[in-house]
Amino acid sequence: MIHKRLKFILCLWLLVSGLFLPDLLLAQSGQSPHGDQLVIDCAQCHSPQSWTMDVKTSTFNHDKDANFPLWGQHKSLDCKSCHKSLNFSEVQSSCISCHTDYHQQTVGNDCARCHTSKSWIVEDLTLMHERTSFPLMGVHAGQDCAACHKDASLVNFAPTGVTCLDCHRAEYMNAKSPDHQANQFSTDCSACHQLTGDGWKGGQILHSFFPLEQSHGGLDCTACHQPNTFKGLDANCISCHAEAINPSQSIDHSSFPNDCKLCHTLAPGWKPASFTIHDTYFPIYSGEHKGKWNECTDCHMQAGNYKSFSCIDCHEHNNAQEMAKEHDEVSGYKFESQSCFGCHPRGD
Repeated sequence: MIHKRLKFILCLWLLVSGLFLPDLLLAQSGQSPHGDQLVIDCAQCHSPQSWTMDVKTSTFNHDKDANFPLWGQHKSLDCKSCHKSLNFSEVQSSCISCHTDYHQQTVGNDCARCHTSKSWIVEDLTLMHERTSFPLMGVHAGQDCAACHKDASLVNFAPTGVTCLDCHRAEYMNAKSPDHQANQFSTDCSACHQLTGDGWKGGQILHSFFPLEQSHGGLDCTACHQPNTFKGLDANCISCHAEAINPSQSIDHSSFPNDCKLCHTLAPGWKPASFTIHDTYFPIYSGEHKGKWNECTDCHMQAGNYKSFSCIDCHEHNNAQEMAKEHDEVSGYKFESQSCFGCHPRGD
């Protein structure tokens, strides 16, 4: 009888040991069924009454203790949505470890580049696109994704070309006014067109070889260029403004240099104008004659003939007798303008 009792007690002990001894040994060894990376006090989640976690009494902080903040939609998920087993170390923190890549590796694995944990909807597409090699500026910012990404309906955003011709080849090839191919225009559309323009209108050609400033800026191309001829045009003023030297003009320019910029600005109407280069011949913008004249005809008495000038018809020089007295000691003195200029080439 005693042997039967001892045998029963031994069997019962073995049964109990088989059920609880592994967990007991595991607890005594300091190991956790949740993996090596979760090093916290068991009491943060469990109680002596049960291993079942009570979220109301648990002091476990996923943001700090697990080093993965639960923001946005992550916060409302059940633990088992991410943790498929009790070994929490098996869960990776990368987006792709939990989320299916619907973009088929066309935009990388970092979902946070475009999305937030709040929603899959991209809140600021323009800002997101600035992180790529093609920022969305001007008219590009208002385009639908499918305008460039042909597989956008399948959320496939495989990189496309970033040169103008990659998307606008047809517009370039079919442009006839002017003919872009015949004139060998640059395939860089931004050389002529602005991203803020209305379609292809409002182009502003980068005319750096001949700056289109002031009066030149508002002209139509055909004002200078023959239809579909944009090469070989003479950049000298006279090539376009030959009528300005017509003797019938109020001031005969026939004896003037052909470089209009010597006297005129690019303002409309050729005004204001100044002939500061005159000082290289005879100073009138500096020296004794500065401010002593109003019109060219004050000194150039013959209309249109600016090689002819008079010194003896103005200010104190118009009295021949007085001038003769002042020049008694000057050998060969003559009361004539050429003689005055011969002795006073700088007007002093």
